[in-house]
Amino acid sequence: MLVTIIAVLTVLVVASYVFANSYNTRVIEELRTQPEGERAIRVMAITFPDGRMLPVNYLREGNTVFAASDFNWWKSISPGGSKVSLLIKGEDLSGTASVSQDEEYTYEVFERLRPDAPTWASKLVGAKLVIIELD
Repeated sequence: MLVTIIAVLTVLVVASYVFANSYNTRVIEELRTQPEGERAIRVMAITFPDGRMLPVNYLREGNTVFAASDFNWWKSISPGGSKVSLLIKGEDLSGTASVSQDEEYTYEVFERLRPDAPTWASKLVGAKLVIIELD
């Protein structure tokens, strides 16, 4: 019984990983080929120093770009900040990313970044605010 449960969980984890990578690849390709498309209005691609690239929702205000991380990708950002590359509406940008430690500021920005999402949902999943200061 325990072996069956472990096998099922392993298959689910692998399937989830394969689906996420396939989905991310398709979204990033769409961001590259359709920089003025509907998705590119609200989704950017962020590339970390290790070369990993993810599509994430964003909000740009001047030279600052905000992203909400509902998953653990924010852990790729060093406590002192990490250099990242961004693809926003066909434009290649670079900057330094950090994770906000100020909960009040985080949820104030989330109101603009995710106007249709309830605050309790972000709190429930432990969402983090990633702040990127452009070079």
